[in-house]
Amino acid sequence: MIKNILVGYDESRPAQVALAQAIDLAEAISGRVRLVVVRTEEGPAPQPELAAEPGIVEMVNVGLDDEELETEAAGAPPFVEQARTKLIAADVGGSIRVASSWQPAACLREEADLADLLVVGHSRAHSGRQVGRTTRNLLKSHLPCPLLICTNQYLPITSLLLIYCTGQAGGRAVSLAAQLAATLNIDLDTVVTAPGRRAPRRERARVASALLAYHTEGEVLATTEDPTDAVLTAGLQYNPSLLVIPEPSLLRWPWQLAPLYSSALELPDTLLLIVP
Repeated sequence: MIKNILVGYDESRPAQVALAQAIDLAEAISGRVRLVVVRTEEGPAPQPELAAEPGIVEMVNVGLDDEELETEAAGAPPFVEQARTKLIAADVGGSIRVASSWQPAACLREEADLADLLVVGHSRAHSGRQVGRTTRNLLKSHLPCPLLICTNQYLPITSLLLIYCTGQAGGRAVSLAAQLAATLNIDLDTVVTAPGRRAPRRERARVASALLAYHTEGEVLATTEDPTDAVLTAGLQYNPSLLVIPEPSLLRWPWQLAPLYSSALELPDTLLLIVP
């Protein structure tokens, strides 16, 4: 179950929304929130051949227990104090780390190795659900932990839709979605995708049987649609506040998002949780 929540944070509005979503979830599941603020270094990295490495120049820890915090002296930007105040007020426990790096996505990926969930804002440079450069870079390779992509405004999680695909990531998505639904006391609707199979009902029965262990409420349906199409069809039908999808086994090319991600990001007013 999710306990250690990591938030990629900066001074932008989407990052503030991501922090609010993370705090709300942490309060519901008795988790902790860990903030990582990545300040991008100007100029080229000194070792271009290590472009995939985090490239961390400096890492500063900011405590939550200090009565006073001089952010300048601690090497943290002033907006970090606002986030620190919110964490203290929420009383969920956690920590803040400020990093300077040439590779923000790689830095977040390294920090996420020790997290149960990584939460990011949708983008501060685009409207709609287009993701920014850092999130896009995260999605171009396999995720170290589940990734929650927020919308441009805070959304309470009141309904959950799971798109199931066969495979290890699909099984983990079932487990995580069911645990969240049970903990948050909300319905879990599941669409089992079995493209090209003659008996999709068999896959549906397998998933429905697995969900019985979590005592969740909701429909379990089967479809022969491709997962990319099923995301849009079911998403528009159920209009969930949280959509859970497994990470695709094939991420295509490094310059292009997987079609499943692109389809999921088209759904309006929906939080997206990707499970590796």
